[in-house]
Amino acid sequence: MKITKAASKCAAVLCAMAVMMPAAGAVPAAFAGFGSNPVVASAEEYDWNVTAISNDQYVKLGGTFNFEVTVGSWVKNPTYQWEIASYGSGFNWQAISGATSSTLHGKMTSAYSGAHVRCKVTDSSRKITDYSPVRTVCSTEAAAKLGTPVKQSNGYYKIPLTVTGLYNRSIGMFTPEFTFDPSAVADIDFEYSSNMKEGDNFGFGFTQANKAIDSNNDGETDKVEKVAGHYLVSYATMFTPAILGTDNVFGYLYVKPNSGVSTIKIGLSSHDNTDATLYGDAYEGILTYGMSYTGTTISTGSTTTSTVPVVKSIDYNTQFHQFRVIWDSVPNAQAYGIAYYSAGKWRVYTQSIAPTTTYWTSPKLTAGKAYKLAIAAKVGGTWDTTGAIKNAITVTVK
Repeated sequence: MKITKAASKCAAVLCAMAVMMPAAGAVPAAFAGFGSNPVVASAEEYDWNVTAISNDQYVKLGGTFNFEVTVGSWVKNPTYQWEIASYGSGFNWQAISGATSSTLHGKMTSAYSGAHVRCKVTDSSRKITDYSPVRTVCSTEAAAKLGTPVKQSNGYYKIPLTVTGLYNRSIGMFTPEFTFDPSAVADIDFEYSSNMKEGDNFGFGFTQANKAIDSNNDGETDKVEKVAGHYLVSYATMFTPAILGTDNVFGYLYVKPNSGVSTIKIGLSSHDNTDATLYGDAYEGILTYGMSYTGTTISTGSTTTSTVPVVKSIDYNTQFHQFRVIWDSVPNAQAYGIAYYSAGKWRVYTQSIAPTTTYWTSPKLTAGKAYKLAIAAKVGGTWDTTGAIKNAITVTVK
């Protein structure tokens, strides 16, 4: 049974609006989601039984999911029946035995991850039955992490932001926030991975965090101020979630330290505790990730720079079964080389890629076959083969 997603997507976008437009109000997601279930009469003819339901939830395996449905004051004799639709049932709705109150409590299992729940509510007095909005439970755990800072020739430190553990390496809404001592930083910027394209994206920005000020304590926002040392990424799609590359890189944070600063601690968290979620045309409901966050530290005492090319993205040509690997330039590189792993050995394919060229296109290969590649740079007359092999990637031909 297909479950209509349009209203759930609207709720996700409204949540994104609340993050990206700090002074604006947003409709609570609990009130979104009507329109996918049968009722006995049109909305114009009677008041809905259900007025609200708990939001979509991430629940760790073995934990408990909790939902509550609220009915209108005009519903005098309500009866309840909770239903669930999971992968194991072909996403067909099934009544949950014994779940006949306004609340639902259940133990999260792997079989329930990605399942949908709803509550059938009947007003016995008016003889009217309708359903709550559909909600989704998810046990998928993901991890956002800032990697090792690498000093660039312009004085900035480039730091990869990776997100691992995502379902199908996909994400719909993500709002990481970076925190640091503002007196230690001269400039900061963010560059999205090439996989994160604007397209139908609702949000695609990097801004300084805002704080709403209620100066006269009347419950209304009088002004909005910038928060020093707090910057955030606002990323949200509408219908097509982003798919990270095999390197799991979401983007790169660039930080330029002030003169004389030896250490900068970069914190990473979720802005306003906003959930990282997955939704879109290929998915039913909204999957809420259990996301952990790990920051990093810049130590300016080291003057060394990386001699290993960092892969930015991989493009695929499905017609000719080829791929193109694109990497960041290495300061003072004299040439680049490609090696592949075969029959237990690393074999050099080429060592003649010009230092101004930061990509390599494979020959025509066999679809479905995986290749392990190492990309090396020649700096100061020496090939850093050890670093290249340590950072080898695996690419599957499409």
